[in-house]
Amino acid sequence: EYKSYLRMMRLYGIFLLGFIGYIHSTAPGFRFQVTQKGINYARDVLIPMLTDAIKTAKIPDVSQRVDTPVGHIHFTLSSVRITGVDVSDTNVKLVSPSNVEGTISNARISLHANWHYREDSWPHISDSGSVDMSASSITVSLNILVDTTSTGQPHVSPKSCQFNIGSLSVTFHGGASWLYNLFSSSIESTIKDQIKSQVCPLVNDEIKSDLNSILSTVDLKTDIDDNCYIDYSLVQPPFVIKDALFVNGKGEIVSKARPSECPAPKQELPQTVNDSKMVTLWVTEYMLNSAGYAYQQADFLQYNLTSDDIPSEVPIRLTTDFFKYFIPQLYKAYPDRNLSLWINVTKPITLDVNTAGVSGKAEGVIIWYVLDENNDKTEAFRLDVQLDLCVNISVHLGTMSEIYLDLITVEPYVQMRSSNIGNFSVGALESFIKLSRSLIVPFINGMVKNGIPLPAFDDIAFSGFDFSLHNGYLQIYTDIKYTPSSGVRTPREVYTIFNDDFECKIKRSGIFKIIEDVLDL
Repeated sequence: EYKSYLRMMRLYGIFLLGFIGYIHSTAPGFRFQVTQKGINYARDVLIPMLTDAIKTAKIPDVSQRVDTPVGHIHFTLSSVRITGVDVSDTNVKLVSPSNVEGTISNARISLHANWHYREDSWPHISDSGSVDMSASSITVSLNILVDTTSTGQPHVSPKSCQFNIGSLSVTFHGGASWLYNLFSSSIESTIKDQIKSQVCPLVNDEIKSDLNSILSTVDLKTDIDDNCYIDYSLVQPPFVIKDALFVNGKGEIVSKARPSECPAPKQELPQTVNDSKMVTLWVTEYMLNSAGYAYQQADFLQYNLTSDDIPSEVPIRLTTDFFKYFIPQLYKAYPDRNLSLWINVTKPITLDVNTAGVSGKAEGVIIWYVLDENNDKTEAFRLDVQLDLCVNISVHLGTMSEIYLDLITVEPYVQMRSSNIGNFSVGALESFIKLSRSLIVPFINGMVKNGIPLPAFDDIAFSGFDFSLHNGYLQIYTDIKYTPSSGVRTPREVYTIFNDDFECKIKRSGIFKIIEDVLDL
C-alpha cells in the first residue's frame, strides 16, 4: 500500500514537472495580437489585389461530352480568360480555436473563351467560334487553419472550401451561333459543374504553396548588432479569443557567440483585447531582461575606460593627481600617474516593468589600475558597484520598427572589495561618482545605441500609437498601413513611453542591502 502511494506520488510529480515545463516553454516573451479591426483592414487591402489576381488567373480548358438537340458532341472551351470581376460583398472573421473564415457573396464574373465541338457519330459535323459567359450570384466560403511548424514558423492550411454559381448565361458567336444560342441552356449546367470542380482545388493549392511560401519568408530571427539577435519564433499555434488572433512568440534576445536560453522567469499573459487599434504588441519584462543576459553572455558589458574616452571639454582626468582629494592614499602611493578603469558588469542587467514605469539594476566591479610610463598596469583597488537605473522606452514605428531603451538617470552605490594601497573610505569617491551622473548616462546610452527590432512584414508599416504599462509587461497599441514597395522608406513615427510621476526605486541586494539595513537601524 505504501509502495502504491509512492508510485502515485512519483507519477504526480512527473506530471507536475511536465506541466511546469510546458508552461515555461509556451509562455511568450512577445505577443502579436490582431483584432477584427486589423482583419477588416487586411480584407479591404487584399480584395482589390485578389480581384486583379483573378483577372489574370489562368483557367484550364474545359472539355466535355454533351447531349444536345444536334446529337452527342464533344465540346471544348479553350483560351478561357476573365474579362470582368465584381466582388462587392465580403466578410472575414476570426473563428476559435485558430481559424480564419472568409465569405464572398453575390459576386459576378465575366469570361470570354473559344469554343469548338465535334459530333461523335458520323458524319462528325464540327464547328467553332467564341463565347461570352456571365456568372452571377457567386458565393465562396473558405476556412483556413492558422498553425505553426515544428521550427516555430507560421503556417496555414485550408480546412474547407465551398464555391457555387447561382446562374450562368452563355452567348455563342461565330459559326452557327444563332442555332446554338437556342439550346445554350443545355450545356450551361455542364460548364458550371466544370468551373466549380476547378476552383476549390486551385484555391487550396494557392494556400498550400503560395501563401505558405510567403509566410516562410517572414524573418523571425533578426540581428540587433554583431553580438546578438532577437528570436520571435512561435512557441505555440496562434489562437482566437474574443475576436482577436493571438500570436505568441519567444521574444528572446540571444548571444550569437554563446547562445543559451535566458533563465529569467516568464509569466503567463492575460487574454485581454483592445479593439480600438488593429494591432497590440506585448513586450514582456522577460524579453527586456533577455537582453541583459545575452549581452552578458557575449562579454559585451565590459569596458576599459581611459583618458582618451573622456572628451577634452569635460573637466575630469583619469590621473592620480585628479583623484588625490577623493583617494589620498592613491596619490601618495602613485603620484602623478595615469589611470585606467576596467569596468565589468558581473551579472546580467535586470529591468522591472510595472504600472509606474521601468526601473532596473546593474551590478559589477571596477578595477582601478595605475599605469607606468610604459602603460603597464598595476592594480590599486577594486570596487563592487551597483547602479539603480531609471529607463525610458521609446518606440520607432514604420516599415522598420524598433524599441529603444534609454537610460534617464542612475543612482550609484559602491563598496570596497579589495585594496593594494590600504583601507580607505569610499564615501568621497561615491559622492564624486554620483555627481558625475550626467556623464555616466550618455556614456552608457552610447554603448547600447541599437534598438530592438520589432517583427517586420514586407510593405506593412505600423502607424499611430498608444500604450499601457502593467506589472511585468507593456502593451503597444498601433494600426497597420499598407505601403507598397516604392524604393522610398516610410518616415518613422517616434513615441516615448514615460510616466513623469515615476519615482525610480529598487531594493538593494547583497552587501548593499546589508549596509542599507544597518543604516536603517
